[in-house]
Amino acid sequence: MLDTVDSVLSVSKKNGIIHLHAQDETLDGQHLTLNGHQVLHFGTCGYLGLEHHADLKKGAIDAIERYGTQFPMSRTYVSNPLYAQLEQMVQQMYKAPAVISKNCPLAHLTTIPSLIRQTDLVILDHQVHASVQEAVKKLLSQGVSVEMIRHNNLEMLEDRILKQRSKYERIWYMADGVYSMYGDFAPIKDMIALAEKYEQLYLYVDDAHGMSWAGEHGTGYVMSQMGNTLYRKMVLTANLGKAFGACGGLSLFPNEEWYHKVNNFGGPLTFSVQIEPATLGAAIASAKIHLSEEIYTLQKELQNRIAYFNLLLKETDLPLVHESNSPIFFIGTGTMDMGNYLVQALLQDGVYVNLATFPAVPTKNIGIRITISLNNTYEDIEELVKRLQVNFTKALEATNQTQDKIRKAFKMTPAITVAAAKATPALEQFYKLKTYASIQEVDPNIWNGYLGKHGMFDWNGLNFLEKTFSGNGAAEHDWTFRYYQVEDEQGKLLLLTFSVIALHKEDIFSRVSVSKVVEKERELNPYYLTSTGVILGSLFTEGNHLYLNREHTGWKSALKLLMEELSREQEKAGASNVMLRDFEAGDQEMDEFMVAQGFVKADMPESCVVTNLGWKTETEFLDTLTKENRRNYSRYIKRYEHYFDVEVRDQLPEAELDHAISLFRNVKDKNLGLNIFLFPDKVFREMNNDPYWEFITLKLKKEFGGTGMPVAVCFCHKNAAKVYSFMLTGLDYEYTHKFGAYRQALLQIVKRANSLGYQKANLGISATLEKKRVGATAYPKVAYFQAKDNYTLEMLEATIAIEKE
Repeated sequence: MLDTVDSVLSVSKKNGIIHLHAQDETLDGQHLTLNGHQVLHFGTCGYLGLEHHADLKKGAIDAIERYGTQFPMSRTYVSNPLYAQLEQMVQQMYKAPAVISKNCPLAHLTTIPSLIRQTDLVILDHQVHASVQEAVKKLLSQGVSVEMIRHNNLEMLEDRILKQRSKYERIWYMADGVYSMYGDFAPIKDMIALAEKYEQLYLYVDDAHGMSWAGEHGTGYVMSQMGNTLYRKMVLTANLGKAFGACGGLSLFPNEEWYHKVNNFGGPLTFSVQIEPATLGAAIASAKIHLSEEIYTLQKELQNRIAYFNLLLKETDLPLVHESNSPIFFIGTGTMDMGNYLVQALLQDGVYVNLATFPAVPTKNIGIRITISLNNTYEDIEELVKRLQVNFTKALEATNQTQDKIRKAFKMTPAITVAAAKATPALEQFYKLKTYASIQEVDPNIWNGYLGKHGMFDWNGLNFLEKTFSGNGAAEHDWTFRYYQVEDEQGKLLLLTFSVIALHKEDIFSRVSVSKVVEKERELNPYYLTSTGVILGSLFTEGNHLYLNREHTGWKSALKLLMEELSREQEKAGASNVMLRDFEAGDQEMDEFMVAQGFVKADMPESCVVTNLGWKTETEFLDTLTKENRRNYSRYIKRYEHYFDVEVRDQLPEAELDHAISLFRNVKDKNLGLNIFLFPDKVFREMNNDPYWEFITLKLKKEFGGTGMPVAVCFCHKNAAKVYSFMLTGLDYEYTHKFGAYRQALLQIVKRANSLGYQKANLGISATLEKKRVGATAYPKVAYFQAKDNYTLEMLEATIAIEKE
């Protein structure tokens, strides 16, 4: 996840729209100076502008004068004198006991592990803030069970309660009061009704973005939905930063027992440095405002500005994702490419807004987050809308995006006006995309000339796959094939590739330890965490599935045209994701391009290839190996060769084929490095009748305990360009350690490829170290992935303890 996020944010950083530095001598909340010029500021979370209020500044200065810049000791021993006053005022606001932490993430780290036990179940809302999820991850290592439900889906929550309530003492549902990206709300009243229905259900709600601008005494959106009385089974957290104007995290409790449990020894609360006196002084000044009538004046003024912005937006065709009375607005752009362009264009036009990107939002749901504060005048808001309209239109044209594409990505109603629905100039005007439903429709010479030289997916190989993965009667074994060709105006080929539409496991690229946990669930529910995807190449083949003429100036346009077609296939098939596989790692230009199109990168297992063929003697073969691998050959491989009878077979008799299939199942059950469905028996039976496939069998000699049946079988393909591909293996694990059967099989594959006079041998993925010992070079590979939402990815990250493999 960290590598994926880094690849996404690096593009925005390079474009100069994140990790910026304000260049102002003073700040007023209305403007910022960025890149040398002044811009209107619509990115603050200080919704009420209290950080510039004279009373808060005075309170901070007075506190420094009286107590210094810090009070450097643990609160376990002694608290700064200002703490008691602030705690008393906060409890007066909320009418509930409160613990104050240095910030909100520390509040979660203080509270969550203190209250939740191994007998509890935690259920996370998909969009609950990352700081809550990080605190919950600490529980995973302590054996606490964690699950995740889709955003605001209380039907899904109730289903999980019904299924799990007999196993746990308490079930905690964790959500935000106001969500930080779209500005939408948690259904607080419905959540409480569900908690009343099920006594085991408890609520943990983070109202960081709802505080101050809503609720009695500014206690926030969540309190406003509860009649300003904290629900008896809810822990509420809030933020003394953002709209409150200071800094600090609040944890509020419905009873004294929970309060004392957290306050006495709440992890970071015990050993972290205290909030600085200046911040405490500002917070006390803000609390006084919250306890006065002034807070209601400020709230009303902000609501007037929010209403005005909503009114102006209704007069445009801008795709506002969620309309509400919160100060957070989200305008969809769909792709990262358009999001980056729009933020840059607005910056140059004098307006600063936030880019909302992965993982805060799904890769297909990029957009700009706009926040309204009391620092923004009505004239500022008018200027924002004018400049937003102009630059949004420019961004559509510059990135070949349309309103309809964006609205479809966010499941919004189509654009109303002709102007909004108008498409940008279609790539089809300059490039021609041809689509085929079968390899039979594609010229074998063209296909083999560009793609047939890479692996088993030459023309004949794909004919084999089409025949094999059809008519099986199981969703995971019946694939839809598509072939794509893009030419320029002169008919020159720019792109050639193929894809399958297939059911796959959503943990396909996850860590082995994650897949092990998921597979346990699949013992009862075989289709747990599976979805249909549009996959470049296939789930059977590996290697470079895409011919792309990178020397042609239009290669990016050709690739965009392919992506548009894949997106259409996704919609028609109801697929949840698009996966582009087996790209070379380290290609920065491709990384940046794919991220801009709304894809995220995932590391794949390395691809292992032997190219040092053509040797005539064992000595010549050894010369192709490194010094270390020559030693390894003698130590781990050569010494076991005499144990086996090795045969190359065009066909296997029925009993031996069944045995070979059972050996393959052994390997599939053990190897979760690339977690896919077990292939149907039809695959192996078609191999047995296909002249381009052969089997290398290793039988243990009788004098060493052999039974006459193979202990290792290699399923190998010979393609039109003299490439030998080791596609699958079957092993009897009883013999792999004692007799080195797998290593011996790898050696025999390389020997066979060499004896055929072939140019290279593809040894496939995984077991890289073993393959290097027989001369393979490992090539790092990546995939680019685009899903309709992040639910599964985040669920796998947040709910499963990662163990060392």
